[in-house]
Amino acid sequence: MTDARAPRRRSGLQQERSRQTRQRLVRAALELWTERSFENGIEETTVEEIVKVAGVTKGTFYFHFARKEEILLEMGWETAEIVNAEAEKCIRADRTLEETLAPLLSVITSPIRAAPPAAVARSVSEFRRRPNSELSAGGRHGFSSGFESVFAHAQETGELPEDVPASEMAKILTALVMDSILEWTDARTDLKEGLRLRTAILVAGLKQPAVLIE
Repeated sequence: MTDARAPRRRSGLQQERSRQTRQRLVRAALELWTERSFENGIEETTVEEIVKVAGVTKGTFYFHFARKEEILLEMGWETAEIVNAEAEKCIRADRTLEETLAPLLSVITSPIRAAPPAAVARSVSEFRRRPNSELSAGGRHGFSSGFESVFAHAQETGELPEDVPASEMAKILTALVMDSILEWTDARTDLKEGLRLRTAILVAGLKQPAVLIE
């Protein structure tokens, strides 16, 4: 009798191996770029050097990334995946908006503070440099997707008024997050506290009826 679960298990294992390979490539690139400083390290480091440190072939690199600068985007995508998964978990648990935003801020700040600030700054700059059409072409979702789901849930439960689209709320919070991250990379501010304060101000404003300019 054929086990119908076997193909799913194989697919899951392949996805996990692919994810681990991408992580090895990211770690290898960051190691080299940190050694050489991010001002010139990205440009000076070759793909051959990255794959040698990661222990994979050049073909494997190009299977995952079209060019080495995309590794900067991968750093952001990985964090966004964690944020979006946490948002889904909080929504399923029917948590309040404040109970949801607190862990979301934590899962944003933890990996960022563990990475070299120069790498984070270049990653944010790379995201901002790319047009939205290019970023969405790969089918991956940034912070804004998770934020939008959280705000939409808060509107469904009556915590937030429905006169402002959840997508617009998400864009505002995403912009606040990005600005706070860049401030941290530049001045080493308290990232978590800065995000907490700005998010609290945003939520307080969102709970008031919107006055839309005609």
